[in-house]
Amino acid sequence: MPGYRREDEGPRTKQHGWEAASVLCGRRAMVKKVWCRELFGKFLQVRYEPTQARYFSEPKCQDTVRLWYLAYRYLIFCLWLLIILCSVFEIGSVNPLGLLEKWPIYLTNWDLILGLVQSFLACVLVTRRSRYQEQPGFDASSLYYGKLEKFYWFMYVVTSSLALGVTITYWALIHDPAIHHVDVLNILIHVANSLLMIVDLCVTSVPFEFRCFWWCPFFVNFYLIFSIVYYLAGGLDKNGQHRIYNILDWEKPIMTLLICAGGLTFLVITHCLLCILARLRNHVYERRRKPFVSDAKNVKNMGKEPTYTRKNESCV
Repeated sequence: MPGYRREDEGPRTKQHGWEAASVLCGRRAMVKKVWCRELFGKFLQVRYEPTQARYFSEPKCQDTVRLWYLAYRYLIFCLWLLIILCSVFEIGSVNPLGLLEKWPIYLTNWDLILGLVQSFLACVLVTRRSRYQEQPGFDASSLYYGKLEKFYWFMYVVTSSLALGVTITYWALIHDPAIHHVDVLNILIHVANSLLMIVDLCVTSVPFEFRCFWWCPFFVNFYLIFSIVYYLAGGLDKNGQHRIYNILDWEKPIMTLLICAGGLTFLVITHCLLCILARLRNHVYERRRKPFVSDAKNVKNMGKEPTYTRKNESCV
């Protein structure tokens, strides 16, 4: 009957509308969840794998490891070791205090340890790569991106950002001419550390990604926790004060927390600047390679063999 159909169609249409709305909301929620997961997953991905693992064992100007680069890597390691020895035994200081037990409490010395570790890992990777190259049929693109490369990449990025952060923070906020002397040791531990990382960044092929901005602040948080524990345990600095740095005074917790937040933000900015510098490095090397690549193509089109075999060995 017509009346029965109309009475029955109303609830049925209303029920179908609720079902359609619930399905639509469910789909929207699912799309939103997947979108957020993909966005933050890609942005905060720890295990971001670069295109090739070869970047961690070869210089930027060549796709092979030559003797000069192997010697360069061991030279960098020796320089980091020399700086640490001078820092521990206060060689080059005009006013040595001789408090060896206080050496591990300073963030500067944590940065020196990181520099030594990452330079040692670089020596291991480059030495292994040079041995692989001696094997017939070696292909650098087939190198495996393993745990050693991942750990080296993490240490390298953290050391680079932390070195610049330590240098700028020390000379801007910590250095007191009445207490600290601008001697050889001070220059080594608060200037040479950043210079080593900047030079190394220009020579190596280690990638820098913006998504890794949180690696260095994550590591520094461990030092901040250590400073709190050290303060609660009654620890003193080399001058007998109940703090490690004048800007890290937990007797003024609010001010110190604000300074820590600003310092962590500054490390993020430092990492972004290093990423820009790394991209500028890549752009410069790519521009230098283009003339060599074009010359090789022209010679090949003329039916002649090029005078070199590798197109990206432009700074041999």
